[in-house]
Amino acid sequence: MSPTSAKDAGEARGWPLLWRLVRPYRRRVVLIALLSLAGAALEAGFLVLMTTTALAITDGVGTVGPYAGRTLAVDTALALTAGLLAVRLALAIVTVRASTSLSVEVLTQSRLTLGEAYLNASWALQQSQPPGRLQELMTTFASRSSAAVAQFTSILTSALSLVAFLAAAALVDREATLAVIGALVVLGLVLTPLRLRIKSRSAISARLGLDFTTAVSEFGSLGLEMQTFGVRQAFASRIDDLARDVGRANYGVSFAAGVLPHVYISLAYAAFVGGVALLLGMSGAADLAGLGAVVLLMLRSLSYGQALQTDSANIAASVPFLERTDLAIREYLAAHATDGSETPVRVTPLDVSGVTFAYTPGRNVLRDVTFRVEPQEALGIIGPSGSGKSTLVQLLLGLRDPTEGVITAGGVDLDDVSRETWTRRIAYVPQDALLFTGTVAENIRFFREGIDDDDLRRAAAEANLLADIERLPHGFDTHLGQRGSQLSGGQRQRLSIARALAGAPELIILDEPTSALDGRSEALVKEALMRIHGAVTVIIIAHRLSTLEVCDRILVVEDGRVTGWGSPESLRSSNDFYRASLELSRIP
Repeated sequence: MSPTSAKDAGEARGWPLLWRLVRPYRRRVVLIALLSLAGAALEAGFLVLMTTTALAITDGVGTVGPYAGRTLAVDTALALTAGLLAVRLALAIVTVRASTSLSVEVLTQSRLTLGEAYLNASWALQQSQPPGRLQELMTTFASRSSAAVAQFTSILTSALSLVAFLAAAALVDREATLAVIGALVVLGLVLTPLRLRIKSRSAISARLGLDFTTAVSEFGSLGLEMQTFGVRQAFASRIDDLARDVGRANYGVSFAAGVLPHVYISLAYAAFVGGVALLLGMSGAADLAGLGAVVLLMLRSLSYGQALQTDSANIAASVPFLERTDLAIREYLAAHATDGSETPVRVTPLDVSGVTFAYTPGRNVLRDVTFRVEPQEALGIIGPSGSGKSTLVQLLLGLRDPTEGVITAGGVDLDDVSRETWTRRIAYVPQDALLFTGTVAENIRFFREGIDDDDLRRAAAEANLLADIERLPHGFDTHLGQRGSQLSGGQRQRLSIARALAGAPELIILDEPTSALDGRSEALVKEALMRIHGAVTVIIIAHRLSTLEVCDRILVVEDGRVTGWGSPESLRSSNDFYRASLELSRIP
């Protein structure tokens, strides 16, 4: 699919959508059309010349024709047929090459357009997407877009070839050709309901395919829970039900698409037999050469007509996939992430003033939140589950915009700050340290340019991970396996901290960095936090109050409101939640 801007991403359906997909490549489509027409004309000429030449040889006649007022010697005619065949083959190869390159380019561009639209969409939309949806769109659905373009060029080739053959047949027998054209039109009208059924069944298949991919992706991420709770059979039954639903839908589409060309060719052959009988009644055996040429041209025309029916059925099956893909792209473009243009001198102080946020209108998750984070300060944020801490983190990261109120960084409204500037100067450590398949160095760099080997070592040392890395077989070049499977949970968490520190950020936000760690791993992470205290502004969200020993001040959030704000010492006497948390953590 060609690059689509928000302006021209209006809704289109069916053939207009397919044409919009092909339109950027219309010059190549015209080339394919001209090559197809020329090739079909050469093939028609070959069949007529070969038929008349063969009958001339059988009758012992030394010439064939006349063609355009001239007769040809049999030897010349045979040489000409060989030449026509060779040129026809060359044109066919060039046509296939052009069609194949067009399909590949459309597939590549479809994936690029989908990927770019998704990656530039807002975090709110990305987070709302079911797991596996983008993967299914960029694989199965993009492939169907490419297939639809291939089927479009095939229809174009078949249609023009049919025109060339009917034109050649008309030169031999105009009445018979008009009868064939009439029969083809009638057959097309008769088979229209079957094509519409194919399209409707394919729409169901596309929807069920997305549901199946989403379910498989979700179940695949719950393998540990599945084994622990002993629900393997329940998982298997659910996947089996979904797979059977998809299979039934695919069967309906495939059966109808497979039957269509056979119904067509049976009806077409019936019409052809009637036409041949009519020709014999009209001409008898007086012009066997002409009759033979017309019969061959008609038979070949029927094969191109069958190809038209097959490709039209396949396009009818592909259209729902194109429509779903187009809908996804328009959805992503409509939710394009906002970006500013200003660059603050520093990202701190970070001021949150009267911020309220609601995912849905009227249901506020945060209410009138106000606080300030000073430069090089370590701020801890605590509160019960569901109090709005994670939402606050997303607001501070600039991933969501407040419903009310404002957040400023260095005196500049966060909405007005350049996204590139902001992401280069802040960093984030999630609760679950997610690594990708690659080396230690690749995971710390995380696709960012300008981070050299010295930065890697510095960040690893600050994250208390350097000694662990040096013990690995190949140090920073050690391949960590799928999603960092060769590292322990504590090592993955410290690698995530090293990733955040590698870009030398001014502000780092950590979300529950020790919640899933054992005592020793927690101690190593706390030591890493102590090392960067005073050099980087740090915000830590935590349930474990022991993790917050590094913090200068603590913010208490309950039910979306700030109920405490101050130093640990002041909160010990002034805030009930903080005091109860200390008791639960057995911190004196």
